[in-house]
Amino acid sequence: MHARKIAESAEAAWHGAYGTGRLDLPVSIIATLAALPRNDSQGNDVTDSMIECDTADFMAFARHTWTSVIRSRPEITHLVYPIISWIFDGTEASVYQHAHAVAQAALRAGQPDLTGTDRRFDTDLLGNVLTILRPKSALQARGQFYTPASIAELLARMSDVEEHRIVEDPMMGTGGMFRAVAEVMREQGRDPRTVRWVGCDIDPIAVACAAVNSMIWGLGHDIVFHAGNALTPDWEAGALAQRDELRRLATDIERDKRMIALLM
Repeated sequence: MHARKIAESAEAAWHGAYGTGRLDLPVSIIATLAALPRNDSQGNDVTDSMIECDTADFMAFARHTWTSVIRSRPEITHLVYPIISWIFDGTEASVYQHAHAVAQAALRAGQPDLTGTDRRFDTDLLGNVLTILRPKSALQARGQFYTPASIAELLARMSDVEEHRIVEDPMMGTGGMFRAVAEVMREQGRDPRTVRWVGCDIDPIAVACAAVNSMIWGLGHDIVFHAGNALTPDWEAGALAQRDELRRLATDIERDKRMIALLM
């Protein structure tokens, strides 16, 4: 219920301020706020200080957050790009104001109390946001039907996933099945970070949400996600190769930076 309240608050703020069906901005705002803890290092509630931020300060926070994510997880750059590109591409200032309105609404709805605590493991906030933002008719037209959390949990318990296995969902949406499996594993004293999570979905925004969710839910770094048709031959091999190539490029860039620094 808390996740739905946050999603509904974000939807009302976005459509009230901007009034379009664009999904990447409001989804990315909720994903950005998921980086916040409930309390800062001094024990103060971060919600109070974040609500006081003006638009420029909030956008600086968003850029810093995603720059840090990409530096630490370069292999997911292409996955999250559909929801974060606007933060860096010089979008007009008025759009920043609308995005800030969404952040204010989500903060007032208590998002840090959910995503900034262990409660983040219990729900798919981004899935709720995407479902509410996208009209039911559009979901049906795209063939998107999200599995209820109760059903996902039942299937997860039946699967009995052990550590160091592969969990695959060729129609993963925002990753709700992965969340359920990880939850059951933790209950059984198993570490979901040891699993390889392999997922595909036709909707690139849903895949971006799944990539962010993999961090929110503590699924580890061994994720192999693909935005495309699961019926495409060898999509998994292609996704794995792309992930490993991005990791290699990031390593090469860091090595070159160190070499150049030594010459200066």
